[in-house]
Amino acid sequence: GIAAAAAASAAAGKMFRAASTHLRSGGAVTASSATTRTPPHVQSRRSFHPCATAGAAKQRGSASTSTACSGGAAATIAALSATILEHSALVRRTCRKGAPGWWRREQRRSIVGMKQQASSASTTAADDFLDFVGATGSPAHTVAEAKRRLVGAGFQELTEGERWELSPGGLYFATYQGTAICAFAVGGQFSGSQGGALILGAHTDSPCLKLRPRSKVPKKAGTLQLGVDTYGGGLWHTWFDRPLGLAGTVLVSKPDGIGMEERLVRLPIPLAVIPNLAIHLTTPEERNAFKFNKETQLRPVLCKPCGIDAPAPSSDAKKEDGDTKKEDGEGAKSGPNHHAELLEEVARELGVAASDIVDADLCFMDAAPSHKMGPYISSPRIDNVLSTWAVVDAIIAFAAKSEVLKASQDIAVICSFDHEEVGSVSASGANSALLGRWLDRALSGLGDVRMADIAARSFLLSCDCAHGLHPNYADKYQTEHQAILGKGAVIKSNANQRYATTPVLAQMIRQVGREANVPVQEFIVRNDCPCGSTIGPLLSAQLGIRTVDVGVPQWAMHSIRETAHGDDCAALSGLCLGVFEHFRRIDGSTSRL
Repeated sequence: GIAAAAAASAAAGKMFRAASTHLRSGGAVTASSATTRTPPHVQSRRSFHPCATAGAAKQRGSASTSTACSGGAAATIAALSATILEHSALVRRTCRKGAPGWWRREQRRSIVGMKQQASSASTTAADDFLDFVGATGSPAHTVAEAKRRLVGAGFQELTEGERWELSPGGLYFATYQGTAICAFAVGGQFSGSQGGALILGAHTDSPCLKLRPRSKVPKKAGTLQLGVDTYGGGLWHTWFDRPLGLAGTVLVSKPDGIGMEERLVRLPIPLAVIPNLAIHLTTPEERNAFKFNKETQLRPVLCKPCGIDAPAPSSDAKKEDGDTKKEDGEGAKSGPNHHAELLEEVARELGVAASDIVDADLCFMDAAPSHKMGPYISSPRIDNVLSTWAVVDAIIAFAAKSEVLKASQDIAVICSFDHEEVGSVSASGANSALLGRWLDRALSGLGDVRMADIAARSFLLSCDCAHGLHPNYADKYQTEHQAILGKGAVIKSNANQRYATTPVLAQMIRQVGREANVPVQEFIVRNDCPCGSTIGPLLSAQLGIRTVDVGVPQWAMHSIRETAHGDDCAALSGLCLGVFEHFRRIDGSTSRL
């Protein structure tokens, strides 16, 4: 992988420098003097691109060679140079466009000169989240990354169309329509008469611009524009002047001409931009209140060529899309729905012909990679990919504690749904029968157990991001309930049930936090401000189970790019794990009316 290639390149560079230094001091080159140990922090993560490391090593090596090489020593230096070049080639091959994770692992680096202040645990959590979100871009990609991690942790996939068979101590997961996911870790002592379901919930979607079914807009001002729908309540002015990539699913026809195959596609490269209007062409009123028409002035401009190193269109695409008509996006074989240039770029990524693309469900996204800013993280889709990462991370960590899992009487559950940003009313949304069906099927697979039998002993922790205190707009926040970035997970409450938290349950979660050594803070909205909502009240009402809404504090919620704190990533994941480990005992020691 890229980490191994980077470490190998760094090790080769150190060997070369050690040999050169030894020669300048008059010594002979030996294996011991030319070999140095690569520090663990270099092996695990690097603060700059490995190609730059190899290039710098070669340059320094060349300078040393010119002053120190002679006889057999020169031959040794030459051998070391060959090693460096070999590792450099490996790094270049690993870093090529399209290699899994190349851009998110190596371009996403801390800002130079800023000191890392977070603890090692929170640093690990923040880095892991950035790797997770770096593989996403659409709800389908969020589910795909969650699935990949669950499979790697030993979870077994359950198929929707077949009967589910589960056993105590088993690890399982299921997906629905590719955009919703659930997973189960069954306690080794699971009992329908004494245990319950401990559930962590989140959602997979984020506000974005979605490509329309017919995205081809007539050519204007020498450009190709794309028709988009606004999905959710985004801060759309933040989408201007950003390099935009694409991610989602594409329907590709099979060679037999009858069947179809749904495939994931992700293009984290600058494909389009929504340009702003110059200040000289706007009136003072327009500048003071940035207003635009979402139908006509929020259209991305397709940038040609697509990507710096984009190869020429395939001969197949050239034959099918025709001559001059293709320039205007009017190619006969490109279909009436999308510009040929866009289809060619998607087809190139998938390794198919543009004519094989039947349909697409694509989301625009910020093409700039996520990165760390000291203790903070800057990333698209923090709301709510961060929560999906946290619940997945928690159940994998719980499953790894074999003795704890073996002694548990509960079934640990995570779930993440689509369409929360537009109300959750869909087949794969939280306001559907999906979670109830998943739970019933899992319980029936464990024996004669129904959700109604364990509902009174069950609990849901609904995870969605919270509004962190903004230093420039502190008057927008309720004074006694301000959530500060870096101070821990947030319990969200609302008297009008926009959140499902109750005082008794909030105190139980505070106790979970103390047991798990996780800081917890509070948030409520001001009476003169509207309050958002999430999946917690919906699932609590449907299942009739106790629920608390929590989240990570963040800035710029629903912006194309949001900010959170690395410490809070670890806090939310730790709180989720704490529910699996400590809630049952805390619940059993609490007396209620």
